[in-house]
Amino acid sequence: MGSDTAILWDIDGTLLRAVGSGLRTFTRALDVVVGVPYPTTPIDMGGRTDPEIAQLILAALGIDDSEVHTNVLAAMEAAWEELEHEFRPLVAVKPGVVDALEQCNARNAVQTLVTGNLQSIARRKVTAAGLDDHLRFEFGGYGSDHHVRAELVRLSRARLRDGGHAVAADRTWVIGDTPRDLHCARDNGVRCILVATGTCTYDELVDLGADAVFEDLSDTAALLKVMSLD
Repeated sequence: MGSDTAILWDIDGTLLRAVGSGLRTFTRALDVVVGVPYPTTPIDMGGRTDPEIAQLILAALGIDDSEVHTNVLAAMEAAWEELEHEFRPLVAVKPGVVDALEQCNARNAVQTLVTGNLQSIARRKVTAAGLDDHLRFEFGGYGSDHHVRAELVRLSRARLRDGGHAVAADRTWVIGDTPRDLHCARDNGVRCILVATGTCTYDELVDLGADAVFEDLSDTAALLKVMSLD
């Protein structure tokens, strides 16, 4: 029997923080593929997919080559695998996340990921955080699937439906930490909760039009109430 509630979790800034891993993997990938250092130009990564970020980084370096772009993404995955022993101790779970995942599971919500991370990196981060038992990876949408984040929500919902969880739009929740998480939810007509545990403050998020905004996820009862899972 399928669930009547689906939760599509963002990773970075929402479930966890993998301190410095993104910058290091991009830096290593650039060194391996094109032999140049990471650009000094500031790159706005929040809520973007890894393919988008790679494109912005390469553009900042004056590189416009689809093959190089593809090779950088592959080198990123290899870098995370190679450096995983260093990254694992740096992965920190955000406040309230473990209880939130457990309580949503107990209420038969199906939980997966919608993240700009490439799938292999997403799996490694979540596993390093010890959160993998609560999430159905096979129903997720990942940066390796598409460079447009809204497409990842669409794809995740299709995978849920094909897996026996045809959840209505008004019972599907994106939980993230940036305006881009809200935009991808609204582009698909689904609900959205924002949490100020990433790069945006509560004041920056509160008036954007999300269904709810929290400072963090430590108040599990309030989270469940918003989603009518109480």
